[in-house]
Amino acid sequence: MKHGHIVSMVLVALLCGVPALGQITITSSDFPSTIGYQYTLTSSEDYVTVNPGPSGANQTWDLRGISTTITVELEVIDRSETPNPSWIPDANLITRTTEDLQTQAYTYNQLNTSFARILGMAFTTPDSSWLIEWTNEPPSFVFPIQYGDDWFSAITWEESMQGITISYSDSSWYTVDGWGTVYVDGMDALPCLRIKEHEHMVATVMGFPMIDEWYWSYSWMAPGHPDVASMQSEAGGGENFTTGHFTRMGGGAGAEPSVEILPTAFRLESAYPNPFNPETTIPYSVSQLMDVELAIYNALGQKVRTLVSDRVLPGTYSVVWNGMDSFGNPVGSGIYYCRLLGSHGKTSAQRLMLVR
Repeated sequence: MKHGHIVSMVLVALLCGVPALGQITITSSDFPSTIGYQYTLTSSEDYVTVNPGPSGANQTWDLRGISTTITVELEVIDRSETPNPSWIPDANLITRTTEDLQTQAYTYNQLNTSFARILGMAFTTPDSSWLIEWTNEPPSFVFPIQYGDDWFSAITWEESMQGITISYSDSSWYTVDGWGTVYVDGMDALPCLRIKEHEHMVATVMGFPMIDEWYWSYSWMAPGHPDVASMQSEAGGGENFTTGHFTRMGGGAGAEPSVEILPTAFRLESAYPNPFNPETTIPYSVSQLMDVELAIYNALGQKVRTLVSDRVLPGTYSVVWNGMDSFGNPVGSGIYYCRLLGSHGKTSAQRLMLVR
């Protein structure tokens, strides 16, 4: 991944006084990992009309009004809730997707501060359960994820059916080709990155190709919400496809009420942009009714400004800091710290960089 250009951009801004470009960053903390966290995904059952929209910086993607008819619930679960707790022991983040009471899918992930990758999947029906474990799996994401990054990922696995072994290979080329704001039904506007994927799926039987297909897809990821929306072309579709499968967070078509995602953790989400000039948005999550204080401190530990001091309900909120202190004076360039303090005694903090 191309991290060098980000470091160079910050250094140039610090040395020359050039404002840093707006940027959105996705880190491992943006992937829900608390057991019990759940949300809804809805998908189109057939191919529908879609519009991937433009690439580039500071874009707006309006994905509202696209029909979705299949609703699934995704939940982060404990290993004891899986079909077999001994499967894929290296997985530390397991999710369960439920479309109906008959079939459930389990995804086994490995997540740390440096990378995330999928190690395998399990499926259960009323009559059976089976496992697909992927081999030679490189990371699906390397953190931090930012505009301009690109990487390659490939997984292989085998299945046996009636004594015949089918070998699969799924290779994907990824590019973070845009950042900006995304709109989907049932949710407020979200700051996001857009990831473009070019996928090659191959299946062979005894060395002879059975499937050899190419796909294009786009995914929108927001701080705290890595599954905002995605669309995938038909097999063989071009980069600017206009029909495809579509998935988004939220209720199904015409569903009431709109989806509400209640966090199960008390934490600061990733501020965006960061580095920033002249202002940054700081999202935070509260898991229960409590008094909270969100304040900015300088590198010496001195409080610069209190942004929030209130009793709040469970939910996800955001506040903007415009680089001013408590007296309305602009503070200088440098490192600052944002701290979220709850009445239950827990704290969450992150570093901010202001570049004037």
